[in-house]
Amino acid sequence: MATVLIRALIIYILFGVSMRLMGKRQIGEFRISELVTTLILSEIAAIPITEINIPLLYAIAPIIMILTLEIVLSYAETKWNVLKRAISGKPSILIARGVVNQRELMRLRIGISELVAQVRQSGVGDIADVNYAILEDDGRLTVLPKVEKRPPSTEELRDVLANTKPSDAGVAHVLIIDGKIIKENLKLAGKDENYIMKKLDEQGYTLSEVLLFTCNDTGDVNIIKKENVGGGRKRK
Repeated sequence: MATVLIRALIIYILFGVSMRLMGKRQIGEFRISELVTTLILSEIAAIPITEINIPLLYAIAPIIMILTLEIVLSYAETKWNVLKRAISGKPSILIARGVVNQRELMRLRIGISELVAQVRQSGVGDIADVNYAILEDDGRLTVLPKVEKRPPSTEELRDVLANTKPSDAGVAHVLIIDGKIIKENLKLAGKDENYIMKKLDEQGYTLSEVLLFTCNDTGDVNIIKKENVGGGRKRK
């Protein structure tokens, strides 16, 4: 009995450390690779606890190997967007500027009734009130209501007081990540590479210096510079 308890304690500590090293996430926020890793680790960890004749090292070694692989892949995903999309997928825009993307729904095998139900669960009663609906890479649905269907911001209240119709900023389209232009998002934003280079030139940035570049539907640009090249953030 003592052997089983000691083994269980060692595996518990090792498994807890492994989950801590994988990063802080709620269960529903696990990426596919993280969920698979967690399931495999839990299965491996249970074997030496129930089978006393199996050396403890037979569980510790594969746990360390799988954990190392997950950490390396997670780091690689932050450097190569292509790898991230291959492993974790990418966000899918199901509704854009109030229009349902039926082709994307078919590709993801999501029925319109399921989409309507998820929109309701997000707190928006009518799908006609949705400006953007985005299926994130962790499986959650982000719903952005139209400007007239949500509580006004301070900026929008100022527009009302000035007798100006509030503009709907929509969603911030990610156009650059870690110095690389996301070409598929350029089309969604209605922009091209010349627009990006012009904005970077206005701010005094080169493409390789940019960590993140976003542009919303009203043309507001947000640029975050890489810290290792001077760090900074500008919005225009």
